[in-house]
Amino acid sequence: MSADQLAPFAKDLLKGRKALVTGGGTGLGKAIATGLALAGADVVISSRREEVLTDAAKEIKKATKSAVEIDLVDIRNLETVSALADRHPDVDILVNNAGGQFPQKARDYSPNGWRTVIDLNLNGTWNMTQAFGDKMLSGNGGVICQIVVVMGRGMPGIGHSGAARAAVGELTKTLSYEWGPKVRLNCVAPGQFRTAGWDEAYEEGVGSGVVEQPLPYEGHVDDIANSVVFMVSPASRYITGQVLYCDGGLINRGLMSALPDGGYPERENKPLRK
Repeated sequence: MSADQLAPFAKDLLKGRKALVTGGGTGLGKAIATGLALAGADVVISSRREEVLTDAAKEIKKATKSAVEIDLVDIRNLETVSALADRHPDVDILVNNAGGQFPQKARDYSPNGWRTVIDLNLNGTWNMTQAFGDKMLSGNGGVICQIVVVMGRGMPGIGHSGAARAAVGELTKTLSYEWGPKVRLNCVAPGQFRTAGWDEAYEEGVGSGVVEQPLPYEGHVDDIANSVVFMVSPASRYITGQVLYCDGGLINRGLMSALPDGGYPERENKPLRK
């Protein structure tokens, strides 16, 4: 990402703000951290892997001329989350980007597989939200942005993650009442963005339905970064409890499936009704 690609935003838009991005070492998280730094925020990137964070911090500094702090956390572990919040009590922008899932037909989920995805995407997000939200409520307030998925139409192959992310969306709406006006909370829902994580997780053929959506091409990570910068900036100060879909219109039209066959191979039985 370059400064030119963030031309809509002033370089000092987030000056004096401190932002923490979970999962900030790779993919969308790294792009978001870069965008926040370009907009003037002091940025901390956090995840479980120090070597990934170290490399990302170097790349972000090269792109933005701004130093980026790194810190370790396992968002599923309350002790590490609490310690992270104590080390950074002045964070007033939290981006809960860390998460993940494996594509699989729902009938094949193991109990452990289900719990793992729910624990990461829902419980981990809540752990971070509560720990940093408490600091914001006790201090000068802040903004929390949850990175979710395109919700509302169903998506074969990631029913576990969809359920967890939809819960995050509902939680965000509820907290916007309980914590407003001191803390604003919103979600950004990415559509199809081909990152290294995408290539590792999904089989060839997933995402082929992109041609059916209103903007018939994959998104670029800069698009998500721009969306997050807007949602945490003063430009969106009257927006809370909402989901911003950065998806090329996929929420309205397009194939929603994390499986290469579209997710419907078991619809072989003839309907009982004639």
